[in-house]
Amino acid sequence: MRLPKWGLLIFNMLLCAAFAYVSISSYSNGAMIWWLWGLISILYGFTTITLFVKGVKEGWSSTEIVEDERTWNVRLVSCFISFIFILLFLTVGIIAYYTENLSLDPVAYMILAVTASVVVFAIAQVVQSIQK
Repeated sequence: MRLPKWGLLIFNMLLCAAFAYVSISSYSNGAMIWWLWGLISILYGFTTITLFVKGVKEGWSSTEIVEDERTWNVRLVSCFISFIFILLFLTVGIIAYYTENLSLDPVAYMILAVTASVVVFAIAQVVQSIQK
């Protein structure tokens, strides 16, 4: 799939603003993971600045390859591995919760499961890119 560079810039600007809003809102409400949303916002801000500089140098009408068949298949396999991991993680958590062996808050356990699943997704991406 090819997208114009200005479209990618607008998309990244919106995501940066959305994550910054969630970070500020979480901080003002006393949430514990406001820093995570802030870090994601900073990463999207960096990506936005990089795309802006690249767009100024190369022109805004040129297109950027976002997806092709090879990257799509790699992401599908990584998503499948991550999905299986989160299902197993949450199944163990549900069994531990009902047998009263879970010492964590269930919401904190779900956040841990999602975070661990994202890490598994990233590791699967790296391993698949090394194999090629």
